[in-house]
Amino acid sequence: MTKKIFALLLLLPLAVAGQYKNSIRTNVAGAAIQIYSLQYERTLSPRWGFNNTIFYRPKSDIPFGGFIDEISKKHGVGLTGIKFDYIFMNEAQVGLKGYSPELRYYMGKNKKVFLGAFGIYEEFDMKVPAMVRILKNGQFLEVKLPVDFTFNTLSGGLLIGRSFQWNRFGLDIVFVGPHIGKAQEFYAEGNNPNLVGLNEEEREYVKGAIKQRFGLRDKYFSLEMENDRAEIKSVRSVPFVGLRGLGFNLSYRF
Repeated sequence: MTKKIFALLLLLPLAVAGQYKNSIRTNVAGAAIQIYSLQYERTLSPRWGFNNTIFYRPKSDIPFGGFIDEISKKHGVGLTGIKFDYIFMNEAQVGLKGYSPELRYYMGKNKKVFLGAFGIYEEFDMKVPAMVRILKNGQFLEVKLPVDFTFNTLSGGLLIGRSFQWNRFGLDIVFVGPHIGKAQEFYAEGNNPNLVGLNEEEREYVKGAIKQRFGLRDKYFSLEMENDRAEIKSVRSVPFVGLRGLGFNLSYRF
């Protein structure tokens, strides 16, 4: 269903191309946290517009890491299904790129407030340390693994905002944009020399400890170990909830 809505949003503007008026935007709030975006909207009618957004974040440390780590530990299970108690988002590096089509309706007499229905595709590339409990030579060890993982998401949602215009120039403020969908093609790999030389019993213990500690369900994830590497893959799409945060989009119309 999500893919059908996403495709419909992509095809919609082709039917009314002759009526377009144009505007381009960039989100200065996103740039403050190294998410760079470019938006292009075409007017379909006095109240309807079709907006396209591409965005990119180079893989780097995340601002407000301590706050994000705290939120993840409190609410991570509800949003992603993964427990974050032993995952350190304050030390994470995150890369991101994606695309979002949006059908926008301008409300009220002055058509300043808008409601948008959007789809969004995102690709994540991250490195996040995680604490893993292992059994080796009869001893229990707590080992911190740097985990590299990638995944992509496809979701849809609604947003609300307010537009201000000064001739050709303008400012769009997006207040909130929750979206739901699925995460897929999840792959994670962690390496540590303490994983080398484990016997079969110790390997099974470590696998069980990883699944229990991070809330990995066999329904969604597989886990394999070889030499110094632990490898996690998704076996099916995982439910995903996201939130487009506060946006300040400077615009120019032509």
